Amino acid sequence: MGRTLTVDLGEELRGFVEGLVASGDYRTPSEVIRESVRTLRERTAASKLEELRRLIAEGENSGEALEWDRDVFMERIRSKTKGCEEK
Repeated sequence: MGRTLTVDLGEELRGFVEGLVASGDYRTPSEVIRESVRTLRERTAASKLEELRRLIAEGENSGEALEWDRDVFMERIRSKTKGCEEK
């Protein structure tokens, strides 16, 4: 069995949960809350996946990839930040 978590839903949400139990759709308020949290978790995961797909498409549509040399890039960064270290 899981740990107990006390949550104040407020009157409106409490009434909604109690109504779902009274209708017979759920046996207990805990079932309502568990399903609600699972649904929220799934929606959050779907939203993150959608954002990731959007970013991938944005990258694919941003043009041709350019060749670059890591050492040249790092040297350029070092030379640009050299004056900042002394301040």
